[in-house]
Amino acid sequence: MKILRNRFFRIAVLIICIGVIIYESIGLYNDNKEYEVADSEYETLTQDTVSVAKAEEIPEGATYPPMHINFGQLKGINEDFVCWLYFPYFDISYPVVQENKVDEYLRKTFEGTYNTSGCLFIDVLSSPDFSGMHDIIFGHNMRNGSMFGRLKELSASDDREMIKSNPYVYVYTEKAVYQYEIFGYYVTTVGSDAYSVVTTNEEYDTFLSYISKNSLYQRPDTIDFTEYPSILTLSTCSGRSGSGKRFVIHSAKINSWELE
Repeated sequence: MKILRNRFFRIAVLIICIGVIIYESIGLYNDNKEYEVADSEYETLTQDTVSVAKAEEIPEGATYPPMHINFGQLKGINEDFVCWLYFPYFDISYPVVQENKVDEYLRKTFEGTYNTSGCLFIDVLSSPDFSGMHDIIFGHNMRNGSMFGRLKELSASDDREMIKSNPYVYVYTEKAVYQYEIFGYYVTTVGSDAYSVVTTNEEYDTFLSYISKNSLYQRPDTIDFTEYPSILTLSTCSGRSGSGKRFVIHSAKINSWELE
């Protein structure tokens, strides 16, 4: 009798394991299909709205990557569009929207399609023209490396050194192009001071001190923080889903070029 019970137990465990494998496989398949759909949408969007800027479109003395963004076309597709983000080191190049309500774009693409890839977005407290003392862009940590999926590579020692060769993030708005330089990054948690609302010099200094205490990256001496340059934070999930961990990269505005 005992042998029979053990046999039934082993069979039950085997059936459960097979069921879990099938369930996970179906979920992975569905996720990959969504990733493909989202990647195709953003690839087509980039081809249709982003091109190399002509010489006469670039302000004299400007050193930003010569990208021409068709703001009219992008606004026509999504009126929440505020800028195009370009992070050359990781080849991150996406449109950015401003959410009207919390988590509006977590599972909605730029064109409004339901998809777990979502869209890069700034929250309602950030400045749509990136004139605030602290603005934040959120994006998913996608397994296939899309969106902000490659930011986690900074945890590798090789990337920590290599990114020093090109530590710049570019924000293209309708009226100006901004260049930011990375000065800190680390793993944090939802609701930490990494997401501080900064509106005064005193709050700025406190925020800067918090970043310095937590950063895994040595702050460059070339950035003059006595002038209180605008800070741009890129934020994505870190670790297992539901863990509440986040990975953030902080950068300071070091250049700006007005567009005609």
